[in-house]
This record gives sequence, structure tokens and C-alpha cells, in this order.
Amino acid sequence: MNTPFVPEVPQFQWHFTWLLLPYMLGIYAADYRNFTEYTLFFFSLLTFCSLMLIIFKSTRQFGLLFSFLVFGFWSFRIYQGPFCTDQKQTFNREVIGYFTPHSIEKKQNLQSAIGRFYYRQNNISKSVSLQIYIDSKPKINTKQVIAIRCKPRVISNESYPGAFDQSRYFELKGVSHRAAIDDKQFRILDTIPSDNISRLFKFKNKLSKLFNKTLSRRSAAICRALILGERDGIDAQIRSYFLATGSMHILAVSGMHIGLLIGVLLQILELFSQWLNRRNALIVVVSFVWCYAILTGLSASVLRSSFMFSILLLSQFSGRQISQLNALFFSAFCLLLYNPLYLFDLGFQLSYTAMLGIYLFYNPIKSSFLFRWRLIQYIWEGIALSISATITTLPLCLYHFHLYPNYAQIANVCLMSLSSFILVVGMCYPFFQSLPFLERISTYILETAIEWMLGIMRIFSEAPGALAKGFVLPFWWVLTCWIAGYFIFHGKNRAQRLGAQLMIFFCILYMTQQRYYKARAMEFSFYQKEKLLLYRKGSKALVFGLYPKEKYAFLFSTLELYHNCTIVYKPIKKGRNRLVFDEAVLEMNHQSLFELQIRAQNQSSKMKVY
Repeated sequence: MNTPFVPEVPQFQWHFTWLLLPYMLGIYAADYRNFTEYTLFFFSLLTFCSLMLIIFKSTRQFGLLFSFLVFGFWSFRIYQGPFCTDQKQTFNREVIGYFTPHSIEKKQNLQSAIGRFYYRQNNISKSVSLQIYIDSKPKINTKQVIAIRCKPRVISNESYPGAFDQSRYFELKGVSHRAAIDDKQFRILDTIPSDNISRLFKFKNKLSKLFNKTLSRRSAAICRALILGERDGIDAQIRSYFLATGSMHILAVSGMHIGLLIGVLLQILELFSQWLNRRNALIVVVSFVWCYAILTGLSASVLRSSFMFSILLLSQFSGRQISQLNALFFSAFCLLLYNPLYLFDLGFQLSYTAMLGIYLFYNPIKSSFLFRWRLIQYIWEGIALSISATITTLPLCLYHFHLYPNYAQIANVCLMSLSSFILVVGMCYPFFQSLPFLERISTYILETAIEWMLGIMRIFSEAPGALAKGFVLPFWWVLTCWIAGYFIFHGKNRAQRLGAQLMIFFCILYMTQQRYYKARAMEFSFYQKEKLLLYRKGSKALVFGLYPKEKYAFLFSTLELYHNCTIVYKPIKKGRNRLVFDEAVLEMNHQSLFELQIRAQNQSSKMKVY
């Protein structure tokens, strides 16, 4: 049995890629954000042409590629149809109906429930996907039918730069509307009998209560997030530690956790290799992974990661050198076939790009240095694994998050070992707690490991220059980095490798120029919905608003991240306010309504309105 999860692959086989890529392009073209009448006409014509190409033997390969392209388009159009229908529903007043929750999460002092809302409008029975926020008491569960009175609102995005794409985020959860209700606007009607799945969720709740009872508040919150995927106890300070060290993926049970779990299980089963053959060992690992997936609630990220790793493990059943890249692409195709929206899920993108980077770059990077001392070689292999995944995920992270933790590579070498140890001990924790002589010892070990992990993150997050912010890059830059990275390691000749190095140099130059321009640019921005005025010059920004600073906390963190600036907030006083800047004079009148006038001395100071 091979103990490393990343096997030696003799050659790269990309056969399934040529089917996956057109399928993904078809999904992207079918997205309602890009959809036009011309798109529908083009793909209707392309569908007919692809069928004609398949008929003739000489053009059958091209017909197959075009068929997967139109297959992705029509499958996503059909899949996205119900959501688009829900999104078109509008509510001018409160309506009464009943709500069946599918999932429930704790949000500080609130409960967030996602489900289906059934109501009648103009004597017609209708339904809409809905997220509701209610008080934490009384507690509700997914086996209840709840009568509610509410006014659902369509979930829409803010227009300012760097705003969170909450419309897409909730679409991935199948939610188009949201509403907030109080304790007078709902009543529990009925409770559905529990089944085997609900019993598993009860077991999960027992584990959560066990962590809260035996561990400190902070350690219990880390354990519940790391092992069970419950992040309601993570405060802002701990979240900032994870962000500054590039380890936010530890808080979400996903590919990293499943990969660590598989690695640990393979290491343990290696001890029994004399009694357990390779085939049975892989079956045990896959079975254990799916039990853990069910225990954590079968969220989208866990389901995706469990299926991906199951395909990769089971592909080794034949005992031959099967292309792991083809198995990786096949699992991606199956998941997109099940839910085409996964293509727009950042977790899906990062999981597969990280695995792709490991398969493409791990062996060349690892073999570049060989050490005689086993411990140093083990540390270097961990660093090589982290670097290979970073090569493909870094451009995507800069594109989506506009920041990069500068000490992520060093911090993750320590955090990966500690988090895997905490994961194993945490999963065995209920068993340890049932044994009197191991009860206190396991608690002490788990508490100590968590404190060490937080201590390491605190050191790196408080170090100078922990975060580089303000990256605003186009997607072609991401594609260029990926192509250049591949040819640097796998170029067939010197000219290809040299060209790839020049491409990397161009990407770095473009990124540097963009940050240089942004660091010296001056702009005025007015945010209509928030009644907020921003004046930024380089890395400093003055913000003027009508409300207390606490109300703008989330917006301020987004703007500081996007513009790489420090914000100073000044509330606008009643009456007239006159502010003089380098190149503009602003006059604001704060009476019953907020009025704003600006006189700029040159065209570069024109105000942007969001």
C-alpha cells in the first residue's frame, strides 16, 4: 500500500480534459448573468451543427467536443431555471404561509434557516426559496413545519468595488429571497418524525455539547469548527489570525480535512499491511471518509471533497499506474453533472486547482532537493506539497480575495501538522472521554495543541507585513500565470521554459504596476445606499457618513482590503459641512435629507457613484 496520498505518475494523460473544458465553457455561457437572446440562438444552431458533425466519421471528434459544449449549456439552463423563476417573484407586502427548513445555523443571537416558503397570492398557490432570520429562542429544527408572516426580499449584490457576491453565494445554496421575522411572526405547526439521518445529526449535537462542556470556550469553538464544521463560536480575533496566516480553509470542513484524514488513515493502516491488503485498505478509508462526511452534515464542500477523493482512491484498485489527472477530471465532471453551479463555487475551484497543482508540480519540486536527514527531508516534502498547491491557487486567491498572507507557506508547514493532530485527537475524543484514566489526559493534550496552533498564528499574524492587500487583477492574468507555471516545469524545450519565465515576469510587472498606480491614485466615491462619502489618496482614506461607525464595519473592512488603505471615519454634523481637499471642495447639507455637491478643479477628480 502506498502511504503518500500523491502517487508517482509516470506520464500525464489529459484525455478527459478535452471533454471537461468544453462542458465547463457551456456552463459559463448558460449563466443568466451572461445570457442574451443571441446566446440562445447561437447554441441552438451549434446543437444542430454538432449533431451533423457526429454523423460523419471524419468530423466525429469535433462533433463530440461541440456536443459536450452544448450539453453543458443546456444542462445548466435547465438546472438554473427554477432559481430564475424564484428570483422574479416580488413582494409588495407581508404574506402568510408555511415554511419547511432544510438547514439551520446559529448566527450569534439569531438562527438562520434555509428552506421553502409556501404561500397563496391572488388565489394561486406559490412557493419560493427563502432564508429567514429569527431569534435564538425558541430553537427550531429541520423536522418542523413553521407558519410565518413575512415580506421576502430578493437577495441582491451591492454595487461598490470589492463587494461580496452574496447573490451568487446564496444561489449556490438555492436561495433567492431572505426575510427577518420576530417571535410574533411565526408559530410551529407540526413536527415530522425523525429518521436515521436525523439521529446522526443528534450524535453530532452530542459531540458539540461534549466539546463545550470539557474544553475552554475558545478551544471548544476551534474543535467544533475544525471537526464538525460549526463556526458560530469563532470570534473576530481568531478569524483574523486564520486570515493573516492563509489558513481559513482549516475552519471549513472541506478538501483539506478530508485529505488530512485520508493521509492519517493510510499511515495507520500501513502498520497492518501484513494482514490488510491494498484493496481492502482503500475500501476501509473510503468508508470512513463517507461516515465522517455524513457526521459533518454532508455540506456541499464535504460532499464535493469526499466524492473527489473517493474517485482518486478507488482509481487505484486495478494496481496499475492509472492517470490520477484523468481520475481528477472525471470526478470534476461528475460533480458538475450533479450540480453545474459548483463551477462558480470558490471552494470547488480552489479544491481542484490545489489538487491539479500537486499532481503537476509536487514531484519536480520535491526532487529538486534531497536531504540525508530523514526529518529535514520530511519537512521539505511538506514545504514542496504546500508550494505545489500554491502555484495554482495563488493567482485565484489574488483574483477573488485581493490579498495574500506573506507568511502563509511557513505558517502552513506548522499548522498542517498541528491541525491534522487536532483532527485525529478530536475525532477520538468521545472515546477517550469514556475512559476514566484518559479523560483528563486527552483534554489537556487537545487544549495544549489548540493553544500551540493559535500561538503560531498569533506570531505570524502580528509580524510586520503579514498581509499584502489591494490586488485587483483581471481573470486573463490568472490564466497567464497558470499556463506559465505549467511550461516552467513541463516545457518540452528551453524555448518554452524561457517563454514561460517571461510570461511570469510580465505578470509580476503588471501586478506591480497596478499596485503602484493604486497607491498614488486619488478618488471620490459616494455610496448611495449607505449615505457614505469616501475620499482616498493613496493608502489613506477619509470617510464621511451619517450613522455611527459600527454600522459601516463590514463595508470599511471591504474597502480597506480592496483599496489597501487605512480609513479614518468622521460623522457628518447637522447643518452645512464644507470640506476642502487638494483638488476639490465638497459642500454637504445634512438636514432631513442628505444632499451633496462637489466642485472639482480638474476632470480627474470626478466623483464615482455606487
